[in-house]
Amino acid sequence: MKSLGRSQAARRRAAAAAVASLGAGILGTQSVEAEIVSIDLTNVNGKNFTGVNAGLSAGSYARFSMSFGAAGTLYFDALNRADINNNLYTGLQALVAYGGIANGGSRNTPTQFDFGDPIGGSASDFVPGNYGNNPLFYYKNYGVHAHAAPPFDGYLGFLSSGTDYQGANGVYGWIRATWDGTNFQLYSAAYESTPGLPILAGAVPVPSGVPEIDPSGLASALSLVMGSVAMLEQRRRKRAAAAVTAAVSA
Repeated sequence: MKSLGRSQAARRRAAAAAVASLGAGILGTQSVEAEIVSIDLTNVNGKNFTGVNAGLSAGSYARFSMSFGAAGTLYFDALNRADINNNLYTGLQALVAYGGIANGGSRNTPTQFDFGDPIGGSASDFVPGNYGNNPLFYYKNYGVHAHAAPPFDGYLGFLSSGTDYQGANGVYGWIRATWDGTNFQLYSAAYESTPGLPILAGAVPVPSGVPEIDPSGLASALSLVMGSVAMLEQRRRKRAAAAVTAAVSA
């Protein structure tokens, strides 16, 4: 009987946990009218940026250009040992007033966001501009000095140009990237469609097949779960009673 009592208690705890989990999941779907949108890096205006060093041969570069409507644009050059005005660049070079890639204000070093880190906040970390404000992985100036970013394995954060070309009402997004000290690679990207709303690094769109439940339906959903739990418990008791009757008869 003690064993049976412990089993019943365990089942009740599991049922309560299931209900709590369901309730948390339903409430978690209710948020600001936000939508995460994937960016296909294999086809950005006909260009594929997913190969090693963006698929570029040494000494070349390709321009990433994307419009976010009223939220502005994001333009940057992906460079592979590109010699421009006697400077050697490898990485991503943002263009003046066309969006920025987070570098925390430090020269030529991109900010690494790990999975789940919030990307947002002060636009000063996304300063659009030339040269010193670029999150390059490698930069060499006139053969005098060179700077290489430390190994990178995470997410680049970006902010579109916004309404003032400095990030106001721009959208935040992420680009999955690696840098091994010699080569960089971009893998995937996404952005939050609501201007000014932060995004979590690595966040992806919710599958279209997953329905959103209105808060007004929460009580009904919980009642349905409780009813199912009660029905299962009733069936269990009937089976237990039948087992006891069979044992006594034997």
